[in-house]
Amino acid sequence: MSMVSAVDYQRRVQAAPLTLAYVVLGAFTALLVGLQMLPLVLPIGPMYWDVLIYYDAIGRMGVGQLPVRDFFTPVGPLEYGLAYLSNSIFPSAHPVLLTQWIWLPVTVPVMAVLIGEAGKTNRAAAFGLMLPWMLFTALPFNIYDFYPYPGTDAFGIYNRHGAHLLYLLAATVLFVKGRAVQTGLLSVLLLALAFCKITAFIAAAPILIAGLVLGRIALSTAIATAAICLSLAGLVEVTTGIVSGYVLDIILLASQNTDAILPRFFTVVSQRFDVLAAGGALSVVLLAAVLMNRRANEGETRAGLIATLDRDWFWLGLLLVCGLFYETQNTGSHEFILIWPALLMVLLSPARLHGRSRTAVLVLVALTALPTATKVAHKAIRTAAVAPGYITLDAPDLGPIGRISAKDVFVEQAERMRGIYIDHQDTMRAIAATEALPSFIQFSEPDFQYLLIQELQDATLAIRKLEADTGRQFATVFNLDFANPFPYILNRPGPLHVAIGADPSRAIPTPDAETLAAIADTDLILAPVCPINRTRETLKSLYVEAMTGHQKISLTPCFDAYVKPLGR
Repeated sequence: MSMVSAVDYQRRVQAAPLTLAYVVLGAFTALLVGLQMLPLVLPIGPMYWDVLIYYDAIGRMGVGQLPVRDFFTPVGPLEYGLAYLSNSIFPSAHPVLLTQWIWLPVTVPVMAVLIGEAGKTNRAAAFGLMLPWMLFTALPFNIYDFYPYPGTDAFGIYNRHGAHLLYLLAATVLFVKGRAVQTGLLSVLLLALAFCKITAFIAAAPILIAGLVLGRIALSTAIATAAICLSLAGLVEVTTGIVSGYVLDIILLASQNTDAILPRFFTVVSQRFDVLAAGGALSVVLLAAVLMNRRANEGETRAGLIATLDRDWFWLGLLLVCGLFYETQNTGSHEFILIWPALLMVLLSPARLHGRSRTAVLVLVALTALPTATKVAHKAIRTAAVAPGYITLDAPDLGPIGRISAKDVFVEQAERMRGIYIDHQDTMRAIAATEALPSFIQFSEPDFQYLLIQELQDATLAIRKLEADTGRQFATVFNLDFANPFPYILNRPGPLHVAIGADPSRAIPTPDAETLAAIADTDLILAPVCPINRTRETLKSLYVEAMTGHQKISLTPCFDAYVKPLGR
């Protein structure tokens, strides 16, 4: 074999693992794309109505409205822009899968670049970064159990998106050395985080500051990244006005969410004590190993201090703190997956650096990583196992929204409770007046969510019948509930300036004159009554002064309707 051919052969052998990584990434992406082309039916899970927020936005954007500018959003506008884009490409995709995967146009190219960059120094790092990302990207399941029965998790999808983007940001800081590449990745990820969920963007700040101070991010990279982000944000502001509106919305939401952080802190610590305890112990063990391997601290220089800090123990501890902060602001996501790049650094570091602590280090890495992965995987396997025996809802007029199934006992429970809700509205109203719910976890209960979708189907048919009987098409429609999917279902606008994802306790501002005028001008306002609950009653009270000119009718046993008279 000639010298040239030997060198070429060696290069091909070295490139083979990265080629395989790209093949795996391509196959993974193709699989997710293919699944969105199928009319799948999935088991309904806790708070399925979270996906309806996205479809409210999709319906509105389909008739020309823009997030922030035309309607108030609970999180960043890019969440809904990507949902609209995905629905345009995959109109038959199941809502849980579509909303789970809307960030693929951003995250797949970022991961492709990370594979190449990480593989330059250690080809195992490419798979080490890619495989966990694939697991958490693919599976629409949270860490927490909001209800004990199997079902897909629609709750907090945007929280999971923020966690996935933070994972990629941490990997970029820890594994990308090229300045130009790092500048590009950081620019994409910071803009994505800012316009996905602002608390995720804030959680990224300590990572970036530490990267800059410890030399993992060059000053020139930081300046270039800031310039790119500000320039693109400025361009969006000039063309749409969304950026300034988004900032004002953030300030407004922050002013209405002033609960003390300490209770949330303790909640997260108690819920994820497994990861925090094991990860904290691992950080301490790693620090001890660093100190044992160092010479005496006499004459320590700043460079020596930085060398001590820029180690696995510091990055693991910092990422744990960032994940902890993020979760205090966002319950129920994949919050601690951002520590996995630091865990990968630990596994790839030479065993001699850990000395006699190597076994303890490996055990603690497993204890830190496995609970998150096994919980998500277990929920996915369990849901897939029971899904074939579930009953499918017949709701063809809702499109993908209606392709849900539930356990037979929940379908029966939904029908029983429907009769109670209809016949005992005074009792339901009395419970709502106490600011209580009939069940503390009612919104997580599958029968409640199943009945909600079932009644959306009946209401849709009733609206179409009313329009046919009166010869009138309602130009705008609004639903006095957490989510308003009717703009999507009926292909017509919702009123301008109202909030989607209407949680009156934390995510809906007090209506101003502009909002009330838009409600007053709405042709059809729907009020679900199966059941009457405190959230629905509060929403009605917010808008009641704008509804005085509407005529109340009983649209279905589970929906009242307020119709604006013609000519008014």
